Amino acid sequence: MNPRPILKFIIAFATGTFVFLIPIQWEGQTTIPLDVMMTLIQNTSMLAVDLFALGLITAGGVLTSISQLHYRGTVTVSERMENLLQLDYWETSNVFWVFRGVAIFFAVAILLDIGPEWMLVDPIVNTAWGALVVTVALVIPIGSIFVNLLAELGGLQFIGTLAQPIMRPAFNLPGRSALDGAASWLGSFSIGYYLTRNVFDRGGYNKREVFVICTCFATANVGTVGAVAALLGLLHLFPVIILLYLIATLLVAAILVRIPPLSMVPNEYIAEPDPEPEFTGTIGEYVRFAFNNGVKTAKEGESILRTSVVGFVDGLKLAGMVVGSVLTMSMVVLLVEEYTAFFEYIAMPFVPLMSILAIPDPQTATIGVILGGAEFFIGASFVVEASVTTQVFVVIVTGAQAIFFSAPAPMMVDMFDDVPMRFRDLFLLLILRTVLLVPIAAALTHGATAIGLI
Repeated sequence: MNPRPILKFIIAFATGTFVFLIPIQWEGQTTIPLDVMMTLIQNTSMLAVDLFALGLITAGGVLTSISQLHYRGTVTVSERMENLLQLDYWETSNVFWVFRGVAIFFAVAILLDIGPEWMLVDPIVNTAWGALVVTVALVIPIGSIFVNLLAELGGLQFIGTLAQPIMRPAFNLPGRSALDGAASWLGSFSIGYYLTRNVFDRGGYNKREVFVICTCFATANVGTVGAVAALLGLLHLFPVIILLYLIATLLVAAILVRIPPLSMVPNEYIAEPDPEPEFTGTIGEYVRFAFNNGVKTAKEGESILRTSVVGFVDGLKLAGMVVGSVLTMSMVVLLVEEYTAFFEYIAMPFVPLMSILAIPDPQTATIGVILGGAEFFIGASFVVEASVTTQVFVVIVTGAQAIFFSAPAPMMVDMFDDVPMRFRDLFLLLILRTVLLVPIAAALTHGATAIGLI
């Protein structure tokens, strides 16, 4: 066998795996190399990062406006310029056109500190810009380099083949979807979406599988859960929290894939279907089979350098498309939470349920869970003064809710408009996930407490 494709596969797989999956110690904390890269970039020049994010938001808003006006016949763009700007990529709905346009004004107001004082208060700006926009603006282009290495040079085939015996019976998904979940949990939900989009475009997933992966496996990443644990003073319980969180996530996924609305999504492809090869044999033979599939894909792929460049360019485009929507939606959600009692009123009917489940501070826990549907950080930070049991319970539920309306929900709708994912479907799934997660998380939290883990 030619050693070149073997070496290309091993280098690409090892590089992608290291960046996303291998925990390392950095400044006294356990994290992954992708997080270290982002930290180093921000430490080098936060001004450059802010300007980069502003550039992405502006480009997304401007190109979307040109695209919308062109395809509506309001302005005329030459065919050469249409292809150069890839205007078909930026075409979207009126709602997201508004989101991307309004985001430019939000970004300028935040960075120049120009605007009403009530809008620019630190809690809102720090979450919307510091925690969400900056993260999405950096993690998608950087992460896309290594995602593309895994997706195009054999890593996806290798992992997918190995995971097939688990993913298909448990979740009715191809084995390759295990990598999407791992990328979301150890990298970012946006990286998981990018990988899913990449495979979907190549015929590796049908519409139902895309919907399941995005709404069941693209939950809060380990680093974010760790940041919330640190905020709540729970880092000493972090391994326990992660274990309970993953168990809850997998149990809910196994249930939801078998009931509507996920079970009703059509098994339609948008490209020529690319099914995974099936194999029966010994474990050793199966591993060799998976390895050979990976090497075969690497042999057919581009060079490592070209694959990395293509991934980075694709990541820039994707970040420009979604980061504006993220900023606008998060600002709206955060302003409603800051200045109204909307979420408190919604929580009132559900407080008795928390009491029945023996969750301490039931009203606080209920509001935290409801706020989690808007944004993980908001929901979890609301219980900072609650008991440890309540904190762990809320972190598990909010971390596993997946469909946060500050960022993942608009990103899903925007990125997968050909599935299609509609807000009403995502809202229904958020309710179903929460209904299932609350008793599951309560049982896991009480069980861990009973055996002395909490």
